[in-house]
Amino acid sequence: MSALLIADDEQTFLDFMVRLLQKDHQLLIAKNWNEVLEKYEANLWRLNATILDVNMPGLSGDPFMMIDKLLKSNQTVPMIIISGQDIVLRHEFLKMGVFQYHGKPIDMVDLKLTIQSALDYNRALRKLENYEKVDRDLTRYYQRLLKIEISDLRDRVQTQDTNTRKSPVLIRCEPGSRPDMLARIVCEDIDGKLFYSKVCSESLKNIVPYNLQDGDTLYLEGIENLGQEECSFLLSLFESTELDGEMNGAQLPKFRLIASVGHDAAQAVADGSELAALLEHLSRIELRIEPLRLRQHEIREIVTLIFEHKKKRRLAYSDTISEELFELFTEYNWPLNFEELDVILECLLLTCQDRLILQKHLHQLDFSDIANSKYPTLDDMVDQHIRKALRLTLGNKSRAAKMLGITPKTLYSRIRN
Repeated sequence: MSALLIADDEQTFLDFMVRLLQKDHQLLIAKNWNEVLEKYEANLWRLNATILDVNMPGLSGDPFMMIDKLLKSNQTVPMIIISGQDIVLRHEFLKMGVFQYHGKPIDMVDLKLTIQSALDYNRALRKLENYEKVDRDLTRYYQRLLKIEISDLRDRVQTQDTNTRKSPVLIRCEPGSRPDMLARIVCEDIDGKLFYSKVCSESLKNIVPYNLQDGDTLYLEGIENLGQEECSFLLSLFESTELDGEMNGAQLPKFRLIASVGHDAAQAVADGSELAALLEHLSRIELRIEPLRLRQHEIREIVTLIFEHKKKRRLAYSDTISEELFELFTEYNWPLNFEELDVILECLLLTCQDRLILQKHLHQLDFSDIANSKYPTLDDMVDQHIRKALRLTLGNKSRAAKMLGITPKTLYSRIRN
């Protein structure tokens, strides 16, 4: 049931409004401005709309100042003013943000329609406010997870931005590092504009410049997968932006491009290729997502953060993680990075029926690579890194040796053994 605050110094009008609205709404009644302020502040976050008379006792100053104060207290609560004053005031109140103004005598059909419209408007605003809050909370969660200093990042971006163009951002990462999380932080905390998330494809020519507007952000994941035609298009886009801001006679929108590239792919790019030229344009602001294996000292903090975040979303039965499981998580190498950790914690929360999650629950889910990795031998660790390097380079032994920092001859010898 919606809550309405009705304020008027005429008792007959209040009695009439109670008879009209009390069946479908919860009513709060005020007879002067002091009662309005008291009840408005006490019920600020449960009110759905207010219906006020301007000329009431207790007005200490300009009525416009009082109305403005109430409107700014909570912008999701629409205000309907009913007054017998000159209709000229109607325009002034509407300019301030009042939802509707009704003069006396009142047309009851119009008033009921106005109240219904105000309640619909309030529901839409609250739904949007809740959505934006969830979005902001998610961005803050990613920021804590990646340990991004947003103030330093903002300074770097603003230093590179100009009046005619927004500087692009390049994200280097390993598979499973979730570069989209960092792109979201850049967009939400720096631009605060609409976020376009598009996978690299032949549709680039349709997205830019026709579907983007000033202030938008375009995120391209895995630009190493771009074809030659798409690479050429993006290169020509950068050149056009730097020269006159036009492409094929059309004015380019002032948008930010955020692109991610695999760390191994970036190292393997040959000099002189179009992708190398594209990376050079993008690398003015370069960010890197550190893989979990380089953050072993932070694993407990990271696991706790993800676990608490998922526990709230899932309303899970399990309450905490055992110390032995924390030790396993800390000593494991996490070859698939954040995505692997995310999947494992999700599975544990969905399947575990105990308050405390133990090592045995990993075995039940057949995560044997983690459960059995407590005391790996040196040979096990070397073999694991070699297999991973070969997997990332699609079996290219020369590239794998370069990634591991050893000579190809050493790698061939290790594989034979």
